[in-house]
Amino acid sequence: AGRIGASQPLHQDGGMYSVNIALNAHEDDDPVNGFTGGGTFLEALSVGDDETVRRPASTGHALLHRTTQRHAGAPTTSGIRDILVIFLTARRPETPINNEYTYGIETAMRLQTMAKELPREQCLRGLELARSYDPMNGEMSYWLGVHLLQGDPNDPSDERWEEICRGVETLEAAAELNPADARAYYHLGMAISTRHKYAMRTKRAHLLPPAADAASRMIETFEEAIRLEKICEEAGCKNGFNVAASYLTLGEFMARLRNFDKAMEYLSLVEGALASAGGLDTPWAGGFLEEMNRMKS
Repeated sequence: AGRIGASQPLHQDGGMYSVNIALNAHEDDDPVNGFTGGGTFLEALSVGDDETVRRPASTGHALLHRTTQRHAGAPTTSGIRDILVIFLTARRPETPINNEYTYGIETAMRLQTMAKELPREQCLRGLELARSYDPMNGEMSYWLGVHLLQGDPNDPSDERWEEICRGVETLEAAAELNPADARAYYHLGMAISTRHKYAMRTKRAHLLPPAADAASRMIETFEEAIRLEKICEEAGCKNGFNVAASYLTLGEFMARLRNFDKAMEYLSLVEGALASAGGLDTPWAGGFLEEMNRMKS
């Protein structure tokens, strides 16, 4: 509180429900001493026309949401915002007959957190188990898909090909389960590109979907990722993925399909995306620009 910036990035909580209680007044209720900005950015609201940042009605009132709802602290732009946050959890049922879905939600969150710290093979097994406990939580599918894509790119085996295909399918599930998750769309677009390049390199092109379908889906996923990220950024709660990489990947994919006009259209957006991110002078931005110019030529 008392600074410009989100108190926390987009995340899920542990437990079942999160309760956010306002302990002091916003400027709307106290024009003299109230803070400005602040509140809870609720990612799911970014797919509609509703206000994405919510606050308790007044001091002493509460905002309650499921812990699996991705959210972030919106920037407090002046003053100090005091809140009390309470997490409601679930005990393990005493008898198997009462082993309800509620306990599975919290178990999945704990398994996911632990799995991401393990070596890759154990990580994948842990994320699969977490997903089995809470199959409706897009976060489980998202992390499983991301880690499935992170294998050895030089491994030509059928096992690696199956992992890549599963990664695409799992990220499709993540985007379907949480259509407000910009990260899921971004990594899905990257996964489609990875699958295409791997198939061409390992002589599996006959196993790919039609090129026009793949191109259409990639454009759709990246453009949705960028649209949702802009909404998050406007609220001060962006995910922080590389928008320039989206345009570069689209440009490269279109060039491989020999659609050079469309390739140039996307490549022309790379420099602007880097400038918006404030990274034009960094080494990694230089690498992006070199690659963009190479493709343009």
